[in-house]
Amino acid sequence: MLIGAVALKEDDLQFVTNAAGDILPGDSAGFGLYYRDTRFLSTFDLAVAGQKPLTVSHNASKHYIATFQYINPRMGMGDIIVPQQSISIRRSRFVTSQGLYERIGLLNCNHFPVVIGVSLTLDADFRDIFAVRGFKSQPAAESIGTDWDGSRLEFSYCGRDSVMRRTHISFSRPPDEVEGSTATFQMRLEPQRVASVVVRVQPHVGDEFEPMDDDFDRTLDRLAASYRDWETSSTQIDTDNELFNRDLLRASRNDVRTLLERTDWGLVPDAGIPWYAVPFGRDAIITALQTLSYNPAIAEGTLRFLAAHQGTVVDPFKEEEPGKIMHELRRGELANLGEIPHTPYYGTVDGTPLFVVLFVEAMAWIQSEALYQDILPAAMRALEWVDTYGDIDGDGYVEYEAHRPGGVYNHGWKDSADSVQYEDGSSAVQPIALVEVQGYVYAAKMGMASLLRRHGDGARAERLEREAAVLRERFNRDFWMPDQEFFCLALDGEKRQVRSVTSNAGHCLWSGICDPAKADSVAERLMAPDMFSGWGIRTLSADSPNYNPMSYHNGSVWPHDNAIIALGLRRAGHGDKAARLVQAMCEAGFRFSDARLPELFCGFSRDQRFNSSPAAYVVSCSPQAWAAGALFMFLESLLDLRPNAGSRSLVLTPVLPPMFARVTLRNLRIGPHRFDVSVSREGEIVRTEVAEQGAESSLPATA
Repeated sequence: MLIGAVALKEDDLQFVTNAAGDILPGDSAGFGLYYRDTRFLSTFDLAVAGQKPLTVSHNASKHYIATFQYINPRMGMGDIIVPQQSISIRRSRFVTSQGLYERIGLLNCNHFPVVIGVSLTLDADFRDIFAVRGFKSQPAAESIGTDWDGSRLEFSYCGRDSVMRRTHISFSRPPDEVEGSTATFQMRLEPQRVASVVVRVQPHVGDEFEPMDDDFDRTLDRLAASYRDWETSSTQIDTDNELFNRDLLRASRNDVRTLLERTDWGLVPDAGIPWYAVPFGRDAIITALQTLSYNPAIAEGTLRFLAAHQGTVVDPFKEEEPGKIMHELRRGELANLGEIPHTPYYGTVDGTPLFVVLFVEAMAWIQSEALYQDILPAAMRALEWVDTYGDIDGDGYVEYEAHRPGGVYNHGWKDSADSVQYEDGSSAVQPIALVEVQGYVYAAKMGMASLLRRHGDGARAERLEREAAVLRERFNRDFWMPDQEFFCLALDGEKRQVRSVTSNAGHCLWSGICDPAKADSVAERLMAPDMFSGWGIRTLSADSPNYNPMSYHNGSVWPHDNAIIALGLRRAGHGDKAARLVQAMCEAGFRFSDARLPELFCGFSRDQRFNSSPAAYVVSCSPQAWAAGALFMFLESLLDLRPNAGSRSLVLTPVLPPMFARVTLRNLRIGPHRFDVSVSREGEIVRTEVAEQGAESSLPATA
């Protein structure tokens, strides 16, 4: 996250400015209007009467619309002095899939008319986002065209990839003065009257062109309606905790919707704002798993998109292999030229088994025979990758090894360079078999076996069940640390245990690979003080010599990680621990200034005596997809909510923490059916009711 940034996003377009709403000339922070990984606007700088207005406030809680409120500095107008704070200046902006809209409005609170110059300086450098971030060099764009035509300005650039990129800028009225790329509007403000000018900025790539709607308010109303339509099509969630409803739940709903990208294959969640507003395989899969009970359309779009981008050849540059699921897709000049491997890049080890897990889980919720027939071949290719390319040394475990300089070094979800360490701080020898990945493989094979059996394919189902049983037996032997009563982080390239107590093992509760007694021990340790900070479960035990609560992966707390663990605790029979964890995470979210769960936060212990708050990790994405989706998985873990595979009944055995006495779900989708679910607690008694919409009687939930 850029410090102090205000970021707006819709579809695959995002606009990022400083807290004052500007992109200053020569900015080196990375602010800009980005489309398809290219910066189409690198300067967007407002001045009033030749001065910077004084910022009072801004709000961008919905991430598609923002307002900035300013006041004027003290100004001279001939012989007249215009006092400070006598003119209100407001910028109202939003983004659509087509471009940026901004209305600059001024209100004169003086008793006399004021003539004031409003200037906007604009520029475009058309830099690739990898070059903006300093990850890859890129020659400065040569011969950027700048053309004025009345109330329109266009910047144009033909890249080294022979693709023409243009930034079209139009105004609701012609500027009174143009100097370079600065437009100035002389605005006469009558007392207690408002005057305004609207700016529209639209990026274009190649020959694509669809004119923007000139009507600011009509376009905004249409965009707001799309959010309302999304909410109507999704499960409506309500609780008796108004703070939860108003803050965390509202933010999660809006953030999930903001991060969705419309593709030819359906809706796919982008990973996060600002640098990762593109499809990531692992992130999209986990977000889709988290939101199955909220809106399964995300899962269907994700499955179709990833199947379409599944690996087909062996390509070391992209770390691609047949059947492998992609890691990250980029669409800028450097990607087009092949100077970065993200077309897409496949440097992930867990995305492929998780793809199969998502397919199995999605089929239980969506119950679409067309989806089954369409995705089954890709799922079987993914399982073939697991057994061939995924098992590098043929030992029955899925491993990874970094194949290319400059690529991702560690291929699990903890992908920082220092996330897999021995106790002395040195990096583990590759290839590495991560503990949670083996669990994902187990869940993928067991889930596919069940799905195949329901579709009459008993032979393949039996084979997968045998393979999963062998994996489970060997896993519980090879990854177990008897002295710690916990699973190790990984096996290294020499099959030695990487003896770290980490949150990764908690994912094994979710996948079901743990023996019951070992699962109980893991659950106890996860909630012990060295792992549970009071706000959430740390990525690494505080007893580890490598522990750093301010690190990215070695002691921090990640909401998506905790959501998977909470659901795992529930599935392993530890509902009380799951409820305690969910309440702690929600209490952490309440205390962040923007009332949402961030991508991660520091792992400092909660100090009840001093009423401490969780400490932010300053460069986390906000919003971030699997952080936004975590809240829905937290609710799923509290309710133990899931459909009975192949039927229209629900599994529902709720455990409510003190913060909730009532949880209601309306419009819950299972296949073509819609359900209303009500859970309430009175004292120690929890009551449930499930009613199918349009049915004559209620359907009982099954335990």
